[in-house]
Amino acid sequence: MNNPEDILKNEKILHIFESGLDSFAQGDFVAAQKMWKKVLAADPGNELAMDYIRSIEEEVPFEDKKVIYRELLEEAIRLIGKNQFDPAYELLQMIIHENPEDEKAQKFLDTTKGLLLKDYLSEVGDTGSAVKLKKNMEDIMKINLTKESAYIISMIDGDSSVDELLALSGIDRFLFMRNLTMLLRNGIVTFHNPRR
Repeated sequence: MNNPEDILKNEKILHIFESGLDSFAQGDFVAAQKMWKKVLAADPGNELAMDYIRSIEEEVPFEDKKVIYRELLEEAIRLIGKNQFDPAYELLQMIIHENPEDEKAQKFLDTTKGLLLKDYLSEVGDTGSAVKLKKNMEDIMKINLTKESAYIISMIDGDSSVDELLALSGIDRFLFMRNLTMLLRNGIVTFHNPRR
């Protein structure tokens, strides 16, 4: 995943992001959301922009929220069309969190989860391979982890396979594979010799 501070490295993205902050400060939440959506279009998966979009949920009047959710759904569909499933998933999760009855968003979320799971399984490879930590615990403690990732790390003994950890974890298969893949991408875990 990208570092949220990367937003500061690109002057054009920074300008768009700051325009969103100005709109937000003036109470124009729809305009702020549009600016932060542009940041996501330029840098899919930018966690800082996603955090600010989430913050709108706490401030926005209900009528504006409907507009924002509709636009977030359109952006998620656009990202799905560009095979950018991770940021699409994040946007869809935001919508469903506040609008659990949104059937269209739920349908796209289910589809996106299926596509992501396929990608995660491809990235992980042989799920019979044993998982081991690549970083020491001191370094891992400095990383902001999800509770699922932290739990997965606590289970890793260097001998148990992906399949065994999944079975023991009690975590939903999608969430388990998502978190394990993020650990792999961030160089926290690695896999070795398939167990027989």
